Amino acid sequence: MSDRSTEQAALERANLDARIAFVAASFLLAYAFAALLDRVGAPERFVGAAPPYFTILGLATLGFLLHSMRASVYYTAGRGLPAAYAGFANAAIVLALMLPFGARLAGGSWAVGAVAGVFIGLAAAGLYVGPLLRKTGVFSISELLCARFASAATRAGFIGAVALSSTLLAAAGGLIAVNALVEHTGANRGFAAFLIAAASLIIAGPGGLSGVMWAAAAAAGVATLGFGWPIAALSLHDALPSGLIFGGGASAEAAKLLETWGVTPTPMGLPVEFVTTIAVALGIATLAPVLAASVATADGRSARRAGVSALFWSVVIALLAAAAIAASALSLARATAGQPPERLPQAVYLASERGLLSVCGYYVRGPSEAQRACAAKGYAPGAPLAAEEIRPIDGDFLLGALPQAAELGAASSGLIASALVALGLALATAGLQACATAFGHDALYRLRGEIDLTSRRLAVNRVTLVVVSTLAYVTAVTGVFTPGALVAAALAVSAACLAPPLALAFWARAGDREALVALCGGAVGLFSALAVAGSPNRIEIYALCALAGITLGGALGLLSGLTSRSDKPAARAFITRMLRGDAQMLQPDKGA
Repeated sequence: MSDRSTEQAALERANLDARIAFVAASFLLAYAFAALLDRVGAPERFVGAAPPYFTILGLATLGFLLHSMRASVYYTAGRGLPAAYAGFANAAIVLALMLPFGARLAGGSWAVGAVAGVFIGLAAAGLYVGPLLRKTGVFSISELLCARFASAATRAGFIGAVALSSTLLAAAGGLIAVNALVEHTGANRGFAAFLIAAASLIIAGPGGLSGVMWAAAAAAGVATLGFGWPIAALSLHDALPSGLIFGGGASAEAAKLLETWGVTPTPMGLPVEFVTTIAVALGIATLAPVLAASVATADGRSARRAGVSALFWSVVIALLAAAAIAASALSLARATAGQPPERLPQAVYLASERGLLSVCGYYVRGPSEAQRACAAKGYAPGAPLAAEEIRPIDGDFLLGALPQAAELGAASSGLIASALVALGLALATAGLQACATAFGHDALYRLRGEIDLTSRRLAVNRVTLVVVSTLAYVTAVTGVFTPGALVAAALAVSAACLAPPLALAFWARAGDREALVALCGGAVGLFSALAVAGSPNRIEIYALCALAGITLGGALGLLSGLTSRSDKPAARAFITRMLRGDAQMLQPDKGA
């Protein structure tokens, strides 16, 4: 029997590897064909736009082909996702979270601040929280908290917090992908928003977590290729500046440029940066989409290996993105250095016309408008511009502008646009699936005493997907929010509302009352601080507000626990089983 099981596992793994090789070859052939078209002189607009649309089609097809009506596949990818692929997929989700703050990768410190918080939080999620979820057999972090604190009020609060943070991330991911299509292919915003919303539904709807994870793994591959190819091409042509990362000469020069342009914000001081590190780390460690990859693995040990893989690939792809942003900044500065406003490269005028780059504080459509704009600031005709007069809007633009600035061709532009679209879709679908799991499984199934039919649960899931996708579509079309604000808000909600109850889950004196007090205190502290802050436009402000919620929620939960009855045998038994007991603590899912 054991030999048969081993042989069957080996056969399944061989089939899986064959499918992955086929998907990888399909993507590579498509991108190679785009490069060939670029070489033979096909229109640049077509060559640059074709790869992102193929990427959307490929990811949607992959998600659709993984359709399933089994709850175990829909909610946990059948618990069969290999650790290496689970970590690779999680890296795509984490990198998408970092894209709104991507300029900090090249122009800021990795030792403290938002970037440090992401990696510390990912380490905590991948090496401890995620394996703990997998060991206990739950489908999400909200289900674990609901099992530990079983009252209806706490369950509703946990599910609401997870649903809110996941919805914010779904909207942020969709907005990242839509912005990439609009900025790098010239697509109509309404059309791009509809296309991304439809693709997200096709990926997450039929196959659930299985479709989401494999699409995210493919997105990670596209991102690695998209960010890595321009760097490799520059290196092959001996055009890559030395010291692009880790404080080298080119890195320091690029960081100064990014600060001069206002792409990276002015530091708010070491205490604020330290607070940001803590708040972002707690937000990432309790974020449902980031923990989903661990739930899809075979066991706790595999979940931990997936965490190591996610941390490794996140660092690798982040380094490639940082190098690409730094190289783009340097190339743009050198192409415009000493040039008068009427003699800038044509690519600068095209980008400025689309609102992606300002010249002397204005968006201009050509040399004459640039000259008039700079004359208003005191520049005489023919006078060279200072570096700060040409300002990109963000790091995403610099990523996409590298091929043009370094003259790498339209195919490279399309490849980077594909990477941005793929990462946005990975985050959008992960947020969609986490929100749908909170409602379809944690609420409808567990709250109703595990009696609901699988078909009804999956129907609720898909209705939730449609509703959240519609909200994401409206957000992308209206442009009311920025991706950075949505990601920062999601991290703040997760940190303030879920981190204090999760800490109390390991304390034997904490019961339902303590969890509810901590949850409500965290929410009140967070939203009160946000109200006082007004319109926060930096992740540091969201982090300070989240810390207010964490402090208030944690303090109230601790005080409530100290004044409560110390003897809670059920809580003590749950903690013992959770930490030192066997796996699958909860009753198995009847729909699995």
